[in-house]
Amino acid sequence: MGLTVQPITPEFAAEVGDVSLAGPLSPEDLAAIRAAFTRYAVLVFPDQALDDESQLAFARHFGPLETTVFKARQNHKLRLHENLADVGNLDAENRILETENRQRLYNLGNQLWHTDSSFKRVPAYCSMLHARSIPPTGGQTEFADARAAYDALPEAMKRRLEGLVAEHSIMTSRAGSASRTSTRASARRSGRCRRCWCAASRTPAA
Repeated sequence: MGLTVQPITPEFAAEVGDVSLAGPLSPEDLAAIRAAFTRYAVLVFPDQALDDESQLAFARHFGPLETTVFKARQNHKLRLHENLADVGNLDAENRILETENRQRLYNLGNQLWHTDSSFKRVPAYCSMLHARSIPPTGGQTEFADARAAYDALPEAMKRRLEGLVAEHSIMTSRAGSASRTSTRASARRSGRCRRCWCAASRTPAA
């Protein structure tokens, strides 16, 4: 039986079943996953048994991996692999971080609405979130479809946006939150990026 894709809504988010991401994937399954990413933007893969290495191996199918911003900090000891974003509240020895710890404050920015990597000249193909420990209540991650938001704009607003350029800057975003802890090194590496307003295609990849 092949991979299955079950839409959660007609145009946004889908559940992918009958596939194990921990093992080798066939070219057909990878093509189907890419097509589903293109069409539905958010994919849910239930009941996966992933460790760090198998998650990284799966991610490499979609392009070069990004490096955590904490790698740029001198004398910062990483808890996880440098290609994994550690959004938890533990230090390298698995102790709970103090309330005013810089890493914990930085991670507060993840509670804000954001688009991963949009401030980079070559943004990531996708972001992968694997929750190892889930609280019994709360802690939901919400997603919004920017394509649908654009489609719903009045035609007059779309005409106003045509030709405009938006500047994406992680430093501007962090400056407005409680997590103003980025180093100069990470600021130079992240920088900012100018992008034209446009509507993304909904056509699945061939």
